[in-house]
Amino acid sequence: MDADVVRVGVDLGQGGCRALATYGPHTGRAEAGGFWGADPDTRIVEAVRAALADLGPVADVPVSVGVGMTGLNGQPPRVDAIRAGLRELGLRGTLRVADDSVTAYLGALGPVPGAVVAAGTGVVVLAVGATVARADGWGADLGDRGSGHWIGRAGIRLALRDRDRGRSGPLLAAVTAAFGPVGELPARWRDRPPTPEQVAAFATTVADLARAGHDGARQIWDRAGRLLAESVIGAVRRTGPVESEVPVAGTGGLFRAGDLLLAPFTAALRAGLPQARPVPAASDPLAGALALSDGSAVPTPLAALTVHVDLEKVDVVEEEHR
Repeated sequence: MDADVVRVGVDLGQGGCRALATYGPHTGRAEAGGFWGADPDTRIVEAVRAALADLGPVADVPVSVGVGMTGLNGQPPRVDAIRAGLRELGLRGTLRVADDSVTAYLGALGPVPGAVVAAGTGVVVLAVGATVARADGWGADLGDRGSGHWIGRAGIRLALRDRDRGRSGPLLAAVTAAFGPVGELPARWRDRPPTPEQVAAFATTVADLARAGHDGARQIWDRAGRLLAESVIGAVRRTGPVESEVPVAGTGGLFRAGDLLLAPFTAALRAGLPQARPVPAASDPLAGALALSDGSAVPTPLAALTVHVDLEKVDVVEEEHR
């Protein structure tokens, strides 16, 4: 990395936006709401501004910004609004923007072949081999199987099924406490639907009940682990012939529930892909976004998924997304 450049990484997820600015030994940090709370481009620019403010005064040097963002669903990012916002801050330098699957991969594995499953409110898998393949990341309504949203919704649905069978219990009580009387839920979902992260937050309650011995809650987490493994297996197989060991890392808030998730995930992964070698994530997507800010740290297959612009020029320096 160039020592005369301020590096800024931004991780914009569904549940939150984090930024980290570095210059020599100095760092600045910022946190804000996620993708659903405001215009994503504005959120990113504000996160950069806040992180630089927390960093404090530095020399008049260029700034390299790397952004991993949700909501792209595998499509190339539009960077004009972000670039314009950064220029309004008086910044000069470069901007690199990619899907959050890319920054999750860089943070978890770095520049080596393998697969990374990023599971929080949503879920996306990126595998790198002879080619690059992505799995899931379809969003709460169409996919995100095994995600925090999937778990939270499965817990709510199980509670409603229990009520239909005339059963009460801690899960139904928890749904009532979190979302109000169950008889009013259809109207609420229609008139004031909760955001995906609000539903995903209920996954924590499902985890607590699973650890307390609730069979249904435990089965939901078991199923989530198997679904995540299925997505990894599908992505890896699409990268080409699997002839050698494949490191697989999990990252994101869901993997903090390791006692509930890792055993079913690992068992299903090894059963469906014997070449898989589960490894701990080296770091998180924010570290991956910081790595993205330095183009030399991004391997060619992932660089092709990144839009790179000069903040002081109008033309896109590099935009490839195949």
